[in-house]
Amino acid sequence: MTEGTDLYHLQRLDSEKDTLQRRLTKVEISLEESEALRQASRALEETQQSVRKLAVRQHDMELQVQGILEKIARSEQRLYSGVVKNTKELADLQAKVAALQRRRQKLEDDLLEIMIEREEAQAAHAQAQEHLDETKAHWSTQQTNLLAERETLQTRLAEIEQEQAGVLPHIEPGDLTTYQNLRRRKGGLAVVQMQGSACGGCGVAVSPNLKWKLRQGELVCCGNCERIIVQA
Repeated sequence: MTEGTDLYHLQRLDSEKDTLQRRLTKVEISLEESEALRQASRALEETQQSVRKLAVRQHDMELQVQGILEKIARSEQRLYSGVVKNTKELADLQAKVAALQRRRQKLEDDLLEIMIEREEAQAAHAQAQEHLDETKAHWSTQQTNLLAERETLQTRLAEIEQEQAGVLPHIEPGDLTTYQNLRRRKGGLAVVQMQGSACGGCGVAVSPNLKWKLRQGELVCCGNCERIIVQA
């Protein structure tokens, strides 16, 4: 006959094993790249793209300004060289220079705005880089701790497997099947100790008949929750 203490020992090992395996699963998930790290990397990439786009726009705008300045210089040189004598042609040339100056002013104003945007984007990029570095450092420290915890969990799980291997031969196949079925039906808790005169699983008072069977060394189940009861 299976001893109740053997089943209770197995229950304690299984319960600990369940807890450790749940924690190990969480540790394994946490060892992957964290969402915080992914978000920080995405934020850095977004600011990098913004800086690159603004740098291209600034370069294009600077080329436009340079082109306008060259046109103004050529027009003014022609205007003041004395080569042009015709009054209408001179007036047209003056109007052209004025238009070019207005265009230059508009381009320089736009260029200034782009330069300010680029500076702000560079500042945001620097902040994003700093945040990513901090997140990586935290993640790296966390990884070290998690790797150590994983090793501890795996070691203890291996020890539990060995302990269970030593207990199982003392449990009759029929009793083991009953135990496993109860574990599935009762949320993993199949064997409980008496708590005073009550079942340690549901708290319902144990009948005198069941108490007598317990004292005789028999396996008994709670009349209410059906779990196996053992003496404390």
